[in-house]
Amino acid sequence: MYQDLSNLKKFYMLFTLVLFAILIVRTGQLQLYQWDKYFRESEKNRIRDIILEPLRGLIFDRDGEVLVDNRPNYSVSVVPYEFLKADSAIILLSEILNLDPDDLKKKINKNKRGNFSPVKINRQIDFRVLSAIEERRLDLPGVFYNTESKRYYPGGVKASHLFGYLGEITSGELKKFKDTNYRIGDSIGKTGIELQDEEYLRGTPGVKYIEVDVLGREVRNLTGLGGVSPNPGRNLFLTIHTEIQKYLEEVMADRKGAAVVLDPRNGEVLALMSKPDYDPEIFSNPLTPETWNLLVNHENKPLYNRASQSLFPPGSTYKLVLGAAGLETGDITLEENILCTGAHRLGNRLFHCWKKTGHGEVNFLAAVEQSCNVYFWEKSRDIGLKKWSEFSRNFQFGKLTKIDLPNESPGLVPTKEYFDRKYGEKKWTRGLVLNLVVGQGDLLTTPLQMAQFAMILANEGVLCRPHLVKKIQDPLTGEVVFTKVDSIQIQGTSKKTYRTIKQGMNLVVNGVKGTAKSARIRGVTVCGKTGTAQNPHGNSHAWFIGFAPMDKPEIALCIMVENGGSGGAVAAPIAGGVLSIYFNDQKFAKIP
Repeated sequence: MYQDLSNLKKFYMLFTLVLFAILIVRTGQLQLYQWDKYFRESEKNRIRDIILEPLRGLIFDRDGEVLVDNRPNYSVSVVPYEFLKADSAIILLSEILNLDPDDLKKKINKNKRGNFSPVKINRQIDFRVLSAIEERRLDLPGVFYNTESKRYYPGGVKASHLFGYLGEITSGELKKFKDTNYRIGDSIGKTGIELQDEEYLRGTPGVKYIEVDVLGREVRNLTGLGGVSPNPGRNLFLTIHTEIQKYLEEVMADRKGAAVVLDPRNGEVLALMSKPDYDPEIFSNPLTPETWNLLVNHENKPLYNRASQSLFPPGSTYKLVLGAAGLETGDITLEENILCTGAHRLGNRLFHCWKKTGHGEVNFLAAVEQSCNVYFWEKSRDIGLKKWSEFSRNFQFGKLTKIDLPNESPGLVPTKEYFDRKYGEKKWTRGLVLNLVVGQGDLLTTPLQMAQFAMILANEGVLCRPHLVKKIQDPLTGEVVFTKVDSIQIQGTSKKTYRTIKQGMNLVVNGVKGTAKSARIRGVTVCGKTGTAQNPHGNSHAWFIGFAPMDKPEIALCIMVENGGSGGAVAAPIAGGVLSIYFNDQKFAKIP
């Protein structure tokens, strides 16, 4: 019996010694090998890291005038561990921010990334909220406010589809940028230049460390912990000509449509306008669900960029493509005249020219000058759909221009294969081709593509990629990086063909029977082409494309007025206004 008790005693002693040994080893491990980890964890109760938002880069026009600037703004954040422990603090902050307490807690729990990482719960707070938080600071543990910035537009230029807007980053965007320094609550570019050049505009956040007491109240700055100052975003200098942009926004204020103005020598975008638009200041203030729903669901789609996203039939402006194909193949010569009686017969169907009494006998130049449909319908029989489609693709239709804006549309150039897929082999007629050669039917382009086409014609085959950013500047060092100008030579069209087309475009504006006399300006030879594209859903779309001067062109443009009516009566005068501003500004106009 005594032996059993002795053995049991030894067992308990051994067991106790083992437990102590384990405790000693574990204590040593924590103290010697993992002390820094747990020290940092314990320091989180005392030290808070405050993210310092960088100033977003500014946006300037080509002459250095500020178009998009920053204004100071305040946001409210909370540290979940400190704030959620006090129900009274939750109720008080909810009252100050005019939020439901349960909604506030849900927002914090949804967005938090750890108990000690600040969660931004409200931005762009007004002075009343800021004062209330400051006054009740002792009753709001874990609550603090930060200085941020918001966009404003001092240059008097809306250009909402060009600039774009900022919005709070989404969970999907966070996953996309998971290896960067974005956090829930940060602002990010959503459309336009703000999105396209987000990597340059954003800058790099900094950090500072502060000591807090047991209630989460700030005690002092901890400058010795090596905080990092934020680096501002880079400044963008755009190619935009402010006076032309303002003019287009004003003259198109009550219309729908788009305009694109290019410098054909380098592809710089002098103006890019889409109407209807919206006031970009809307997104610089708290956006209510009602305002957002109104923008998204409005029948005129003000958020949609008609210049580079919307697709339209280009009307008679597209006759120049068939003209180029025919001149190259020899199916069109200047010596051949075709009689326009006002209609073209295809089987039992008559296709009417816009001038019902007819144009009489016209050659190619006269057909371009007067925009005679019958001439191009007749020549389409010789040239054919395959060659027309080939030249359309050569002129970059059906392709992205690769402008530095997001969400561009490539357009549509129908081919035989396209019609076979849509209607079935041998189940479609040549009437579809007649529609295409005068810019109607299934053919779809963007105003940006049509401006690019005008540039190609102006340059006699040289295409410079349209671009909006002229240079990028580091605001700290002053270092500047200029945009590289990309250019290509359009294949398949000779200089002789281009010069013949330019003669016709000269007559459109300056000829006795031209359809775009209202685009004339004194002292400068303007070349152009009008278009009136029929629209099954309303009035015709008014088009004008052109360039000037005829020799050594400096400006190429496209004006499109949705449901505007006649291209010569509506779009051409707007083009004339653009050209007058440009050449007067350049001191180019020569008054006789």
